[in-house]
Amino acid sequence: MLSKLAAVLRRASRSYVLFIAIGLVVGLAIAPVAFQTTESDGTVAVIPLSGGITGGTSSSVGSMLEQARENPDIDAVVIVANSGGGSAAASEELYLQAKRTAQEMPVVASVDASAASGAYYTIAPSDVIYAKPASLVGSVGVLANAPRSVEPNEFIGTTGSNKLSGFDDRGFYYLLENLGNSFYNAVETQRGDRLELSRGELAQAKIYSGTQAVENGMADRIGGRQAAVTAAAEEAGLENYEVRTLRPRGETVFLSRNNYLAADAPNGQMVSSDYFMNTDDNSPTFLMLPASYLGNDGEAVEPTTSVNATRTTTPPATTAEVRP
Repeated sequence: MLSKLAAVLRRASRSYVLFIAIGLVVGLAIAPVAFQTTESDGTVAVIPLSGGITGGTSSSVGSMLEQARENPDIDAVVIVANSGGGSAAASEELYLQAKRTAQEMPVVASVDASAASGAYYTIAPSDVIYAKPASLVGSVGVLANAPRSVEPNEFIGTTGSNKLSGFDDRGFYYLLENLGNSFYNAVETQRGDRLELSRGELAQAKIYSGTQAVENGMADRIGGRQAAVTAAAEEAGLENYEVRTLRPRGETVFLSRNNYLAADAPNGQMVSSDYFMNTDDNSPTFLMLPASYLGNDGEAVEPTTSVNATRTTTPPATTAEVRP
């Protein structure tokens, strides 16, 4: 009887050891699978567009959009706009870069304090535009300082009647209208049926709050940066993803208290449209800035407040609190 009991115990102990061994093998086989489920499916790149849009801005932001397109690990882009626009040529270059990027991957825009004029031109190709209720959106149009009338004299001769001034009055306004039409066409094409504004209403260059922009189709949804990142990930089909903020190589990025603070402005001063205009040249400078930055007499409004540019990820104030 005792021998039979001992045999049963020996068989049970061997079975227990075998059960533990099987459990370890199964556990090791499952563990890599469980680990893999937590790995990132891809990356959402965040690209900041801050301050006045100049040639330098176009170069740095454009390079970040190019980085996103060329990096196989990046699956979607979020452009965070905090800008009132700037140079027409630089803004158009950013529009073309954003459009090209949107053809290759989902692009979502998040309007922080402002996406006005050239900044709105830049984000127009986005699949979805998010805005905060207090964001400023719009000002679709172009402005320029009219060319000064300069005639050939005893010191300067020309081979053409417009060689000194660059334009006659008719040619200047014709070119201004053409640039404006290119802007209107881009907005109408990119926004499509979502846009509730007519061409005439769009051309009035009004600025809208984020809530109004969603109502009239200039924007799509109310929300901030995180909502935009989530939407971009969903557009790209990502469940587990990482978020990476891109920076131009070798450059310092400034986020400003006011969307008109240009990162390279002397002493970090707020700037008006006068900052972008080349007053030493007779030829006009075409800008995509809110028309409100020009005075009643057609002269650029002088800034009355200045702040120091700081490195921060959260704008400390809206544009309603600081006025040029």
